Amino acid sequence: MIRASLLIGGALLLSACSSKPEVPVLAVESQQLHQRVNGKGQDEFAFVVTVKATPQMNLDTSKPVSRRELKRFADQQRVEDSPELKLKLEDEAVVRLKKALKEARYCESGYKIERVFWRDRSVQLRGICQ
Repeated sequence: MIRASLLIGGALLLSACSSKPEVPVLAVESQQLHQRVNGKGQDEFAFVVTVKATPQMNLDTSKPVSRRELKRFADQQRVEDSPELKLKLEDEAVVRLKKALKEARYCESGYKIERVFWRDRSVQLRGICQ
């Protein structure tokens, strides 16, 4: 009896995990690296990564909504609304920053990201060279 309960519980747990929607792939629209020397003589940078807009799905409530449409609506994730996608974008921006700094031959002895700013579809990383 206990064994059957464990099997059923395990099956429920696995089905709950497998039904979680996958995080959509972020399509980067643009990235920009800005460089300057601040008043203290330190090299600074600002790196902005913007993703393409995800169209918002609308439900036509003038007619009955199918279970499938309702599930798609509930599972839809937009970077503007999802903390999970924002963190994914931030991670992607850090990877792209490293590559952009190397290509620009800027901060060759290292860098430190000091601040992160968010907009609807973009993230800005600001920091200094070491």
